[in-house]
Amino acid sequence: MKTVKFSLEKEIPVVAETDVLVVGGGPGGVGGAVMSARAGAATVLAEQHGCMGGTATFGEITPMMINHYAPDGKLEHGMSMDQPVYTELMARMWTYLPEEYRPTAEDSGWNSKRFIVSKDLISLAMEDLCLEAGVKLFYHFRLVGVLAEERKIRYAVFHTKSGFVAIQAKNFVDASGDGDLAAMAGCRFEFGDLKHGLCQPMTLCFKLSHVDPSVLDRRKMQELYLKAQAEGRIECKRENVLMFGYFEEDVFHFNTTRVLRKSAVDAVQRSEAELEGRRQMRQFVEWLRAEVPGFEHAMIHSMAPEIGVRESRRIRGRAYLTQEDFVSRSKFPDAIARCNYPIDIHSVTGSGTSFVTMQKNEYYEIPFGCIVAADVDNLTIAGRPISVSHELHASSRVMPPACSVGQAAGLAAAMASEKGISSSELDGVDVRKRLVSMGAWL
Repeated sequence: MKTVKFSLEKEIPVVAETDVLVVGGGPGGVGGAVMSARAGAATVLAEQHGCMGGTATFGEITPMMINHYAPDGKLEHGMSMDQPVYTELMARMWTYLPEEYRPTAEDSGWNSKRFIVSKDLISLAMEDLCLEAGVKLFYHFRLVGVLAEERKIRYAVFHTKSGFVAIQAKNFVDASGDGDLAAMAGCRFEFGDLKHGLCQPMTLCFKLSHVDPSVLDRRKMQELYLKAQAEGRIECKRENVLMFGYFEEDVFHFNTTRVLRKSAVDAVQRSEAELEGRRQMRQFVEWLRAEVPGFEHAMIHSMAPEIGVRESRRIRGRAYLTQEDFVSRSKFPDAIARCNYPIDIHSVTGSGTSFVTMQKNEYYEIPFGCIVAADVDNLTIAGRPISVSHELHASSRVMPPACSVGQAAGLAAAMASEKGISSSELDGVDVRKRLVSMGAWL
């Protein structure tokens, strides 16, 4: 690749000095910022967009994948293992809904309103929780670099509408989703699977309205999809149509495009992925209207502002989990989150989705060391890019446990700041005890 030399050296303003800086305002970021502030730390959250939400808003992901524990193994008797921030977040989102759209005590299972996400309302709910906790929010702050020395980040540098600025913090939380802060600070990371070096495919989500559910036949839809796929009228490699209901009965959510062999952390490839995702969406909409009963009058209700990313960097931490930890239901004295969502791997090369499951009365635990960066002392990792293998990541990556991982990362940063130390110096058992005292289900 042709290169040019470019350098920039200038004095830039420090717009905030804080105990904890959380970079990124998605599920992991809201968990981290809220728990840090509730623990008494001065907390700043910097978000690159104009509102919070992360994948839930900008990837328009719904529903929340179910990470529940049920002693008898039945989901309808289960409870969320992701407490307190995730459960509070969903409850706050429901307050923005008219009464008739809110979930009831009888709602359970995949079709429950309890797990549906509105990209707009979840953003409002995240902001609510942060402001109520006392988090200082900075929007339109895009991370561009760090100033670090002696294994510690001193400042994070952002580009804003007023130019370059810096934020100083004692401890940092990377909730960027792609491990951007950690990578800029020089942390080692893994990327993709061992066989191909490829990450799970990206997906552009969208919703259609004015659908007639009374004539909807999912089996017939699948037959028609495979026919259109075989004839080249749909060029998506996914093996089936992944479609979910929404709050309104005539609106359906599609998580079904599949963009392969693109890196979410390569600027050109991610741009190409956006174009490919929308190209596939256009094909789906045309096909549905023309051939699938019930979709004759379908309209585009909404489209994700950005393509959804399942996997990118996984930052190496001071502990590491693999598929074997899922299979053996590993437990740890310093566990900071629990998970039983399946290992859910969308083929990195084409068609197919593989699952490894466990019962709802089982779970594995994520130890503190998986969220503590191995190469930077005052950095914890929130959300999905924690220190796990490609396979285990396919379980821990979904939004509810990402929020729980985030709340642990934020709490650790707050505890360390209070003690005047780096987050890496904490005893994970103490972090777990503090999490429990603040409402975590551990």
